[in-house]
Amino acid sequence: MKYVVVDVVVRRGSGGILSVLQDVYQYARKDINNEYIFIVGTSGILQNSKNIRIIVREDLQKSHVRRLWFDFWKGKHYLQKFAPDVLISLQNTAILRVAFPQMVYLHQPISFVRSYSFSPFKKSERKLFFYQRIAGLAIKANLFLFKQGGITVQTEWMKSEISKYSKAKVFVTKPSISLTDFKNVKGHQNSSHFFFPSTAMIYKNHAALVSAYELLPIELQEQMDLILTITREEFYQLYGQKVTSSHIKFLGRISRRKVIQLLNESVLVFPSKVESLGLPLLEAMKLGRPIVASNISPVKEVTNGYSSVQYFDPDNIHDISIALNKAFSMKSPIENLKRDHVDGWKSFFSNVALLSKLDLTKQTQSQDS
Repeated sequence: MKYVVVDVVVRRGSGGILSVLQDVYQYARKDINNEYIFIVGTSGILQNSKNIRIIVREDLQKSHVRRLWFDFWKGKHYLQKFAPDVLISLQNTAILRVAFPQMVYLHQPISFVRSYSFSPFKKSERKLFFYQRIAGLAIKANLFLFKQGGITVQTEWMKSEISKYSKAKVFVTKPSISLTDFKNVKGHQNSSHFFFPSTAMIYKNHAALVSAYELLPIELQEQMDLILTITREEFYQLYGQKVTSSHIKFLGRISRRKVIQLLNESVLVFPSKVESLGLPLLEAMKLGRPIVASNISPVKEVTNGYSSVQYFDPDNIHDISIALNKAFSMKSPIENLKRDHVDGWKSFFSNVALLSKLDLTKQTQSQDS
């Protein structure tokens, strides 16, 4: 089979969305019996191989208007020449009116979140306001018009939200956890840190976490420090606050292997207000670590049934602090290290293969009329 994978949005350092693209690329490299064409917006992030061809379209990344035109109109004609069996879009939107089945991987929840609104009057939130309110309208319109294929999301919560705008079949598939960085990792019964691995985004809610941690008695702070994977400068740019406590560590970007090592000896703290799934939650459960997390729907869905989790209101600093205090007596369910591993990308491509059997002649004709 021939697959065309489109993701013109991803740049170097894009975080989670880059990881999604790299995961699909690694799956394709092993799937040598099938042909893959990746159309991306940044050069050098993927390499050609025996069964993989890379095409770079920087023009689609540089202009929102061009990207919109491509998704709604122009992309149909451009992609036709590749004649794929299935088109895979990893950029949260479909390329409309194509004559072949398409799977859309939708992993950005901001446009569908109702409980949190970004402000156009705050510099740190302006870009997110655009994505939530302006780009969000385009995404919802795109999904409403998309009928020739399926949509993959990471949680039942997202499936429920997407189903309000699209009549396409929606699949729920959790992402795979690469087991490479878990090799030789032995479970720790005790915790030495509070640890929050995340990018520097305002909705990750670092400021509330820091304020809540500073409310803890100093003797508790001395027992467990707080580790963040953003820089002190990024924290100040986001929240306009300076942190002087010696018990709060700003590491900046660290490798995934280092994340796993720290997580293995920590309580995972997850104060985010907006999430699609939250990969650190899956990693913490894999390691059998205590979790203290926001009580938002995606987080509660992912951690449902886990025996060592404490929830809090992410908008209430005192509630967060109380949850942190309780973490000192939480036990690590080491038996979770033996949980079965599910290959999410294998499930994803099984669903993609199902789409290849669809007859879309009538659907594309009705869209063109």
